Amino acid sequence: MRYWIVPSNDSTFRIGDAIAAQDGMADWRTDKFSVGDIVFIYKTIPEKRIHYKMEVIKVKMIFDEAFEQEPFWTDKDQYYVGITSFYARFKLLEEYTDDILSLHHLHEHGYQGIPRSVREVKEEGLLDFLLHPHQMVNEDVYDVDYPEDDDKLYEGALVRVMANKYERNQKARRECVAKKGYLCQVCGRNFETIYGEIGKNFIHVHHLTPISSIGKEYQLNVDTDLAPVCPNCHYMLHRKDPPYTIAELKEILAKQSETVETKQKRRKKAETFWLQTDVNMLRDVNEDSDVRRLIHNMMEMDGGTMMKNITSVCIGQFAERYYGMKPNDWRHLIDEYVRKVTSRPKLQEDEVFRFVMTG
Repeated sequence: MRYWIVPSNDSTFRIGDAIAAQDGMADWRTDKFSVGDIVFIYKTIPEKRIHYKMEVIKVKMIFDEAFEQEPFWTDKDQYYVGITSFYARFKLLEEYTDDILSLHHLHEHGYQGIPRSVREVKEEGLLDFLLHPHQMVNEDVYDVDYPEDDDKLYEGALVRVMANKYERNQKARRECVAKKGYLCQVCGRNFETIYGEIGKNFIHVHHLTPISSIGKEYQLNVDTDLAPVCPNCHYMLHRKDPPYTIAELKEILAKQSETVETKQKRRKKAETFWLQTDVNMLRDVNEDSDVRRLIHNMMEMDGGTMMKNITSVCIGQFAERYYGMKPNDWRHLIDEYVRKVTSRPKLQEDEVFRFVMTG
């Protein structure tokens, strides 16, 4: 069995009309496929997404064996040009009514470019996504309206639309934000506050119990089953299976915020200390006999040395003793000292030089 992405353009051939008129089947001009292959029909502009998953059930049919195709060909010239071709018959397995297999998501899972010709799918990550799209992309974003003539709110009802698909309840979503507002229940973000008018009434609604884990119709409780969350927190909630709870993600966020705040305080304290002591520390390092001895030893090495090597060794040897010194301060101090005891007026970091005492 092989897997294929097949681009289809309604301006040439209306495959959706053919499927509807032929009991979920369609014939395609090709001799590439084998019986049992799976093809994903990608609808081009303006849809830019995969609409159908189909199985190849018959191959190498001649024109007389194929369905009557002319009514579905928008481009009649192309129809008559190809009547001597072989045909393969596809049987519909699934129809995707949302954007789960959009070009954007195909790119996210490894597809390169735009589908312009028949292509076999060999990339493992892309194939996994095609076969299990709702497991690899956050399902809660892809909602399907539920009939609203019933006052009760139901979710999880399996419906057959050429494929099993979990329904989504837009009425429940609206009731959730009406009750709980548009603040993210994890981080407290409000998009209107941040972005102004364009962020008004924007929020995701998270299912606290994933629909896919229930698998049966159940009556939804908006208060306990749904929570408004921002897109960032929504995706973080789904970073594991089963998803993190709201409380777990809030704890993670709090710990991370505490870590960042602690680092900022330490950095500010170090900067304050440096501003108070930099002059004294530079003098102390300059007068430190251990530092001078190390610099002299480096300069007297057989074959010479380079400024950047002296700087690197000094930092490694004395960074703990003079923890307020920054790399630039070490480079400046060493450069000044070396120029005082050598005949070199200007020293380049990558230039090899040998020690020559002055005077």
